[in-house]
Amino acid sequence: MLAYSIYEGVRNNWLDRKYLEAANKMRKAAHSKVDELGFVQGVCGAPHFDAPGRATEGQAFFILMESAWKKL
Repeated sequence: MLAYSIYEGVRNNWLDRKYLEAANKMRKAAHSKVDELGFVQGVCGAPHFDAPGRATEGQAFFILMESAWKKL
């Protein structure tokens, strides 16, 4: 979520480009959690969100992050 926000902030000139270094590190960390089926593992686990899992919300934020990165 934070990497997505930084990418969008930089793209819209709300944030300085210096924040991209941190966003890129976060993106790299998120990519390290993608399994062989393309699911991001270790995000919130539905339905109680009290343990790591692969809830749709976590997958959605990964897709948003990738979209924002590509637009940048």
